[in-house]
Amino acid sequence: MPRDLRTLMPPPLQGRICTECGAEVPPCFSSCDELFMSLLTPLGMTNVDLPEGNPLVRLFVDAFAMQHPARSCRSSKSYAAHITGLCCGIEHGGSQAMYSALQRWLHVGLPRPTEPAFRGELTVRYVYDAGDGEEQARRIHEWAEDVWRAYAARHELVRGWVQQALSASAQRGKR
Repeated sequence: MPRDLRTLMPPPLQGRICTECGAEVPPCFSSCDELFMSLLTPLGMTNVDLPEGNPLVRLFVDAFAMQHPARSCRSSKSYAAHITGLCCGIEHGGSQAMYSALQRWLHVGLPRPTEPAFRGELTVRYVYDAGDGEEQARRIHEWAEDVWRAYAARHELVRGWVQQALSASAQRGKR
């Protein structure tokens, strides 16, 4: 079941800075989560449910989750879901077939790696400061790529998980 960030305690701010991702949160928001949620509606969402066929929104949600892993990726399954989703969005163009294979493959018992202390220079604030929708889309991609680079030490593991998911999907297709 998808998690609604509005029901969770957001990471604290130190001054106006999010203690998890380092984003400077505008005064009109009380948390980085509120900033994130304010961008979901313009992207066509009203909660953090991941709609089928919208790779830009998936990339947006996965990048945010991997910059806020203390809450968004507490379990190994949620960590794997968001980091493999980020890999799919960055390295495979947000393939819907791959996202579907990943969702079917996810299971309890995967190891939960630790996250890096530095999780990217760009933050959700970078997306918030975008002008039009085209610039916002470009900035979502740049932000997600930056977050993905921050997890470089996990790339081999994550790519292995993606291959396992694709292999499992191919095996199901042969039955």
